Amino acid sequence: MINVMKTKPLLVIGALASVITLTACSLLPDGGDASQPKAVMNTKALINKGNDVVSPERLAKNVVKPLPAQANKMKPHILWILTDDQRADSIGAVNMALRGTKESELGYVESPNLDALAEEGVLFPLAYNQSPGCSPSRYSMATGQYPHHSGRYGFEYSHRQSEHAKPTIPEILREQGYQTMLAGKLGLRLKNGLNIAGVPLTYDYEVERYALERAGLGDWTKKTEMNWQTGEQVKVTEFFHYPDGSKDAFVYSRGGQFVSEVNPADKKLDIIRSYTRSLPVLILGGESPMPEDQTTDGKILQAFQNYLGNANKSYTSMLGKKIQGPVDDKPVMVSLSFHFPHTPVLPPKSFQDRFEKIPYKLPAFSQDEVTKLPQQLKNLYHNTKADGLTEAEKLRTIQDYYAFTAYGDSLIGKAIKDFKAYSKKTNRPYLIVATVGDHGWHLGEQGIQAKFAPWNKSGHGAMIVVDSSGEYFPKNTVHTDYVEYVDIAPTLYAAAGVDINKANQHLDGFNLANIIRQPELKRDYVLGEMNQIIGDRVYLRSKRFGFSIKIRPKHGKPGETHKAGENIMWAVNASPKQVEMALYDMTCDPNERNNVAYDPAYQDIVKALRTKTQNIFLGDNRLEVNWKKQNVFHMSDFAAGAHDRKLTELDLLPMPTCLAGI
Repeated sequence: MINVMKTKPLLVIGALASVITLTACSLLPDGGDASQPKAVMNTKALINKGNDVVSPERLAKNVVKPLPAQANKMKPHILWILTDDQRADSIGAVNMALRGTKESELGYVESPNLDALAEEGVLFPLAYNQSPGCSPSRYSMATGQYPHHSGRYGFEYSHRQSEHAKPTIPEILREQGYQTMLAGKLGLRLKNGLNIAGVPLTYDYEVERYALERAGLGDWTKKTEMNWQTGEQVKVTEFFHYPDGSKDAFVYSRGGQFVSEVNPADKKLDIIRSYTRSLPVLILGGESPMPEDQTTDGKILQAFQNYLGNANKSYTSMLGKKIQGPVDDKPVMVSLSFHFPHTPVLPPKSFQDRFEKIPYKLPAFSQDEVTKLPQQLKNLYHNTKADGLTEAEKLRTIQDYYAFTAYGDSLIGKAIKDFKAYSKKTNRPYLIVATVGDHGWHLGEQGIQAKFAPWNKSGHGAMIVVDSSGEYFPKNTVHTDYVEYVDIAPTLYAAAGVDINKANQHLDGFNLANIIRQPELKRDYVLGEMNQIIGDRVYLRSKRFGFSIKIRPKHGKPGETHKAGENIMWAVNASPKQVEMALYDMTCDPNERNNVAYDPAYQDIVKALRTKTQNIFLGDNRLEVNWKKQNVFHMSDFAAGAHDRKLTELDLLPMPTCLAGI
């Protein structure tokens, strides 16, 4: 049940200790012997370190008034900004909150527009996604559910013939009178049914990222040709598009096999490929062949601007479809879902030229880390490894990644300006939710350049929430306790006037406006699950520990390798070795380089975390769905209520000596 009761003003400063502890960990020198506990910095000295630190005064601005009365409230315009594969540390305001400097651990970042937005509302620098892959994360956000409650664990297609399929954010808001529009990536992988053509009407109008690609709009596109009789791939062609209308075409895969030849355009555009990975054609760095306004993200911004710029009239989108612009006397909800900094990483020349002059620190990594990994995570490393790149290539991929996020920030700034102008013109309040990354990305940490991992760089994101009145989300506020991406849906619903106490009982998150006011909503840990690339793995992360285990025995999904719910107790009954555990002590090892899951000093902690994790993911109403059938599913509830968001199981356990001084 989601609590939306009124409360007295509350000083949310329990988070202050969290900020200090995180900063102490993150500023410890990287590298060296990860198995050795490191001394913890003096936190009092840390607070007073220079001018680039988050002051106690700013944290104290978490003092908030009770929520205003909802009766007769005008529904606000809503702008939900979402980026793709973006690390939280690409935002200066996040780094300032967690590290006391705008730089990331690797070096310089540039985000003036999101930094400015953070000062207009509440910054949540510890926001975590529920699945480190595009589609499962986006489905989780769209329905407000954990994957183990929605039955969507990877890149399988879901459908509405299942009784457990839930409505998405734009569908609920449409019922509240909202006009809805998507500019950019949807990524839900949702169908009407197994034998029903088409997809559900999520947004009223869409100018979708992959539709832009199919239309040849943007700077890079690809075309996959299939033999529909055999279901086999014929070839995949990639295209680089230039301002004069010309393009370079290159076939990089034939018959499902990658070709050995190098694309001649790679030299022209300074391309770095993922040649050390099992998927060797990804573009990890390079220069966009298009100017800033003609890239894929430039086109996404243009689609957004066209919609707001054609109020009260119909127009033809860049995809050739008729769209009705928003009517002034009704609220709008626009999802602006950018492509950046997802591969291909192609910042425009104006940004790449600047960032290629900036030195960055390369993440420390050694093969000793891999030897301590369980087999499932070893497989992930071998599939996505990047440590085989040259030092120069590693540096360039980091430079281009942060150049790409800086470019994206410039587009976000333009979108925010236009959205505010539209809200002012229509004399309506607004809510802006900026979500930094549907999940994160590794730039060499753990030896990979990828996502899909249970490590922090895959799970850690950030959110900024601004309302025009400042009454719901107080200006210049930093909330440094955990929040999760499942909190997005209830936050938008509450702003739109949905009584989330009575409706949408499937929601797993909370209204963020309540979270900053109600200490009973504080989380001791965050959750995530992913069943793609290496099989089903779950993780539970607290401020102190990052823990993950293999949760299902077979590498596949229900309906592929096993029936829904088949052998559901496997992980409970399996040996510690069989569940392939990983544990990282963030106090001793903030960069997660030393798996201590099988270290005798941690066995009591591992036992408690394993029990908690298995009970949550397997026994607290876990839903497994065979999406290849109309309505075949299994729900297990042998540990209902296990997910209490508290980690009291560790309170009485002895902690390793590296805790001393905290």
